[in-house]
Parts: sequence; structure tokens; C-alpha cells
Amino acid sequence: MERNVVCKEDEMKIGDRKVIKVRKMSIIVVRKEDNFYALRNACPHQGAEFDKGVLRGAARASEVGEICYEKPGGFLYCPWHHWSFDVENGCSAHDPANTKIKTFDVKIEGEDVVVYA
Repeated sequence: MERNVVCKEDEMKIGDRKVIKVRKMSIIVVRKEDNFYALRNACPHQGAEFDKGVLRGAARASEVGEICYEKPGGFLYCPWHHWSFDVENGCSAHDPANTKIKTFDVKIEGEDVVVYA
């Protein structure tokens, strides 16, 4: 695993995203509350880059006309077909057992956000 410094911890606010290149791979780093997550920046469906999509919660409805969002800021959405993936584990919201994107370890070292990929 290669050590990749992304930025200083205070440079990313909650909900911010940052893309880094490691070798030829694009990785998206997301700040959710006080945690940072890193995932491959490509949807497994057709390869769209998640940084062109949105970061928000998962919409759930318990009654007709009612929509609430679970895990605010916790899902990356593909900009092409709106497939959604949990930033914490890379699992698809609709098929978590079979559809997943690669995740990477993120550590705070001093003031630096570091991705190991």
C-alpha cells in the first residue's frame, strides 16, 4: 500500500469531496462528519465518475408522499444512472451483497488526511 497525502484535515469541510490520482486510478475522498472515506471514483455499472454526481442520504419512504433521508451525506450517486453507494463500505444501496466499489484506508496523521492505496 502506498501512502498518499490528500490534504490537511481542516481543508475539507463536512460534505466536501476531493479526487486524487494514484498511479492511473482515480480515488474520491469524502468527509462525512468527522470521518474521511476513500473509494474508487468509478461506478461499476458503466464507469461514470462519482465526483460528477451528488453526495446525499438515501431516500426512504414509509408512507405515500413521505420521503426521509437515511445517513445524510452518506451515499455517492452515479451522475449517469443514479446508482448509489454507501461511502462507509462501498456497498450499493440496492444490491449490497453483489454490487460494491473498492474502498481504501484513510488515516489522519498529524494534520494530514492520508489514503493508503
